[in-house]
Amino acid sequence: MNLVDKYILRQLFNNSILILILIISLFCLAKSVQLIELVVGRGLPFYIFSKLIFLSLPQIIPILLPIIVSLSIFFVLSRMQSDKELVILLSSSFSIYNIIKPTLVFSILMSCISFFFTLYQSPKSNENFKILLYTLKNDYSSSLLQEGTFNNFGKDFTIFVKERKKDGLHNVFIHDTRDEKRTSTLIAKKGRLITHPDSTKILLQNGSQHFQGKDKKLSVLYFEEYLLDVNQNDQTNLLNRWKSPSERSLYELKNPDLESQDDLKNLQAFKAELTLRYSMPINIIGFGVVISFVIMSFSYQRKESVLKPIIVFGTIILLQIISIVSSNISIKYADFQGSNFFPVIFCLFSVLFFSNRLQKV
Repeated sequence: MNLVDKYILRQLFNNSILILILIISLFCLAKSVQLIELVVGRGLPFYIFSKLIFLSLPQIIPILLPIIVSLSIFFVLSRMQSDKELVILLSSSFSIYNIIKPTLVFSILMSCISFFFTLYQSPKSNENFKILLYTLKNDYSSSLLQEGTFNNFGKDFTIFVKERKKDGLHNVFIHDTRDEKRTSTLIAKKGRLITHPDSTKILLQNGSQHFQGKDKKLSVLYFEEYLLDVNQNDQTNLLNRWKSPSERSLYELKNPDLESQDDLKNLQAFKAELTLRYSMPINIIGFGVVISFVIMSFSYQRKESVLKPIIVFGTIILLQIISIVSSNISIKYADFQGSNFFPVIFCLFSVLFFSNRLQKV
């Protein structure tokens, strides 16, 4: 690798980092708007909010990398054209293919990083993100029990607490629908939340239980203390929940549970997800090479043309649209999972087309 290759690669990496930081910042801002209600409403600490954002990042990096690579190549080669650096290189026995070579190396390196995310990190992070989100929505810790609001715990309990002090809960209202034929309402002056690793209970004091008997008459049971188990067996539900294709490992995608109706209904989605994880990193190479050939196919002009960035950005948008459409087709139609590789095929034909237009600057 000569000095020119190292120079172009360094410029590409620097631009990629800046673009990545910018896009991730915008993504975090948009994601925070979705999660802010959960965080503020539940009174969660900031580190939980940060963890949710952090776990969602690996999901979008493989999607962003083709765009980041394309934009980096465009900015670097365009600047080199405007600064006459390409003119000097092409006049010094460098061919256009010598200049495109470092962009190809850069695309391959980014493709390897994308393979790491699509094959391992993204599904793992996606699974951890959904587990954490599920846990937060069904957590019964006292920090999530908000006063003055109706708190839904799972599908069976609705709890209202007027005040929450150091000595416990005050003026507690609980609606219990575990038995649909015999729903009950508990009202207590005081209460205390008892949390264990495997269960969550509420100790109610000085209250009453209201329910309808078999004769449909309202019955009232007064008590001094009442221990209510609000455990929803979340750990069991969490372990047995159906995992979406995006959070499954390669082994799980190749070996679905044929006894599960949900898996049988999503066999095509599993095939599409499997091919998508291999096609997305390859798209980076295709995108990068196409953008390089598009830029180098323009003849040198003393004045900057507005048409060039329009064509380049239009090409990036077109390639991204093709990728999205191909992904949707692979999921919707049976045995069409191979359509995920159509963007790469399109890039190959585009390179052949633009290579015929290459001319010395």
